[in-house]
Amino acid sequence: MTYQELLELKSKRALKLAEGKDLLAKKDFEAHKTLMGDVEKMNTEIDAAEKQLAEEGRFADGDDKLKGLYAEFKARQEEKAKGKKVDDIRRTNEYAETFAKALRNGVKVKQVWGSEEYGILGKALTETGGTPEGSDGGFLVPAEFDNMIHEYEKEYVDLAQFFTVESVRSLSGWRAVEQGKRKPLPKIAEMGNIGKDDQPKFSKVTYTVEKYGDRLPVSSELMEDNTAGLLQYLAGWFAPKYILTKNTLLLSLLTGLATEISLAAGTEAKQLRKALIKNLNTAHSMAAVLLTNQDGYAEMDGWEDKNGRGLLVPNPADPNVYRMMGRRVVYADNDLIPNETSKTPIYAGNFKALGTLFVRKGIEVAATDVGGDAWATDSYEIRGLCRLAAVTMDEKAAFKATIGTGAAG
Repeated sequence: MTYQELLELKSKRALKLAEGKDLLAKKDFEAHKTLMGDVEKMNTEIDAAEKQLAEEGRFADGDDKLKGLYAEFKARQEEKAKGKKVDDIRRTNEYAETFAKALRNGVKVKQVWGSEEYGILGKALTETGGTPEGSDGGFLVPAEFDNMIHEYEKEYVDLAQFFTVESVRSLSGWRAVEQGKRKPLPKIAEMGNIGKDDQPKFSKVTYTVEKYGDRLPVSSELMEDNTAGLLQYLAGWFAPKYILTKNTLLLSLLTGLATEISLAAGTEAKQLRKALIKNLNTAHSMAAVLLTNQDGYAEMDGWEDKNGRGLLVPNPADPNVYRMMGRRVVYADNDLIPNETSKTPIYAGNFKALGTLFVRKGIEVAATDVGGDAWATDSYEIRGLCRLAAVTMDEKAAFKATIGTGAAG
């Protein structure tokens, strides 16, 4: 299996997991069980392929690209092991209670070192080694807070579900992306030498996560609420901002696409179908998603075939999901995806191959009752921080189409 095929398999797994969410929402547990069986098989295949590619790189004398692939795989495995230790700590009730207590008492990160009372918060910060993760921010939130964020994500258009999302522990790093086309096997004469004509070529894509955050005034009464109530309130404040930040970063990958196709009025659907065939390779085209705004979706809803039947049709498995030309169609508010001058955008492609959202775990929260206006109003000020980066991996995996804002259906 090539590296690109591995990425495509991961994209298919992500689509399966998205289907799983829909099945759980409909309480179709039998179908969900079957689907998860398919996911487990894919997990086994992905793990085996990653190990295979890594081992090829480990012993690839003179091939710096494959050696780099092995180094990347090894680093990711070590990072994953460290992350599991942190997550295990954050899942405990003790951690959640201590976290809430630290917020109520305005405890700072530098005050927990050597503290028996708040030691578990410091342990989570230092478990990965090196500089404490929250030394310039706050304490890592309990795993329960993450779960609350995920619940809010279901209520908003979260573009991250259509892209590859990777959790990282480091502030920067790189990934290897296979380049070029594969060749067929060369013919070999009887007793002839078997050559190395088709060695994979990789480009190095780097990322650096940036810090994003905001502050929130909280009353003393709310801070004294039970731990679950306090976390729920904070999640309700942070989640919409967090999702909007992720969406904005991912949209920057789409607005920066080099390929733009103008769809002429009256033939928009025909030209879009042609672009899906000609501008994307077959694998990307079959996995493509069509993303637009309210205006674009309204226009697409009016497109019909020669028999007057609408081209935008509901998915039989889920009436809330619509497809066109076999591809899922998603739309967001005009505020999120604005129109351009006399043009409405439609982004089309395999977004999971196009870009990756790097998310540094975890979210950090700190509180004070002396900063800002907190002292004067007998309240607290909460600060929430996250670290993210959106990076283009394969710019040929998607394109941008536009229709006139007054286009006829």
